[in-house]
Amino acid sequence: MNINHLCTLTWRGIAISISLNPDYSLAFKDNTGEALAYIEIRADEPLPITETGYRGLFLSLSEVDEEGGAVEFVKKWLGEAADSKEWKEWLREKMQYCLF
Repeated sequence: MNINHLCTLTWRGIAISISLNPDYSLAFKDNTGEALAYIEIRADEPLPITETGYRGLFLSLSEVDEEGGAVEFVKKWLGEAADSKEWKEWLREKMQYCLF
């Protein structure tokens, strides 16, 4: 697998590593005429798109390019997911102090 580390960015105080394999499957490309991209996201804590801090995603390379590349795609994905009820609840619980 030919994954290229693109960057480590800080999103809302969380360090996130983003990697991309822009042409994951030659068979997919041969059958569809389009490259299959694989984006890998790693963080040491939960994110709105993953409870574990790890997420891999397959999608067409054209979808990645439409968003301005993998980094911009991930930033947009995180921003949209951060508006979810579940993520907001998780943040509230994280901010609560345990008294016992």
